[in-house]
Amino acid sequence: FHCTILVQLRLLMNSVLYWTFLVYFITHIPITICLDLQALLGSFYPLFLRNLNSWYSSNFNDELMALTPVWFKTFILLELVFQLPFFFIAVYAFIYKRNWIRIPGIVYGTHVATTVAPILSSIMFSENSTLEQKMVLFSFYFPYLFIPLILALYLIIVDVPFQKKDKQKV
Repeated sequence: FHCTILVQLRLLMNSVLYWTFLVYFITHIPITICLDLQALLGSFYPLFLRNLNSWYSSNFNDELMALTPVWFKTFILLELVFQLPFFFIAVYAFIYKRNWIRIPGIVYGTHVATTVAPILSSIMFSENSTLEQKMVLFSFYFPYLFIPLILALYLIIVDVPFQKKDKQKV
């Protein structure tokens, strides 16, 4: 009985993580293309998307998206060159349950965690925002640290991310 409960808990946890990671990658594609990349390529975007970005930046006091410091543009360039192609690869790997995603997923998760950490620090130490503004903005960015970090940790711990149900062990 005890072993059965542990197996069921692991299956539930794997399912929750699976769907969390898959939804994260699927939703990150339009966010990157429509919003994030404006920090680099803003003048090439249609007016309605530039207006959306301006509205977001001013209403939530996102200085990084409004002012786009050079270091932030560097992170966005990495998002364009490295992360955006990886999102499509990860969606494929998760949909078709490909175990080869393990090492690339670890690399992705650690890379993103190390780029989002300074972004969160910049938000929290901003002298131009109230505590409430900082907390709201922090809550927008935090999932982009937390989910990749959990992905990396999960893939470090689990040698075979996608096992057949009859082969799963506790």
